[in-house]
Amino acid sequence: MKSFLAAILSLFIPGLGQLYKGHFVQAIIWFLVIGAAYGLLYWFVFALVPIVLHIICILQAYFMDNE
Repeated sequence: MKSFLAAILSLFIPGLGQLYKGHFVQAIIWFLVIGAAYGLLYWFVFALVPIVLHIICILQAYFMDNE
């Protein structure tokens, strides 16, 4: 259940699932990287990169170990 909640949290805010599981540094990195990727959508039309990164973030939050 904790993994499912972490994945849901990362769905809404990238990195929040990692933070919930106790991985502070990974949470900050995911938040900044995915935030920057979505921010670059203003300049580039290629929207697949941030979506793929967001999905990877969600999957990592689900499958990572708890601290």
